[in-house]
Amino acid sequence: MGDLMTGVLEARQRYQRARAEAAEHVDRYRACLGLAIREARAAGGPGAQTSVMSALKLSREQVRAFEQAYTDWLRDHDGEDPRTPVAAELTACV
Repeated sequence: MGDLMTGVLEARQRYQRARAEAAEHVDRYRACLGLAIREARAAGGPGAQTSVMSALKLSREQVRAFEQAYTDWLRDHDGEDPRTPVAAELTACV
């Protein structure tokens, strides 16, 4: 039973590690979307937010939440651009 339980514990550790990595990827891509929205709004003038909302079928609050995710990313990652890949297999926002 000891070997079986060791296998269970190792599988659980792999699962937890995969969940943490997936959450990191989601956070990065959410920040990338927020950055893209911010750039589109900056370039698009007064009606840009409405255009973004329509294109993404999101509410104003949802659009702002993505922009906030970008701001939070910058704060939490010392200003690192979320589009900068952190690993060879990750090609965020490119």
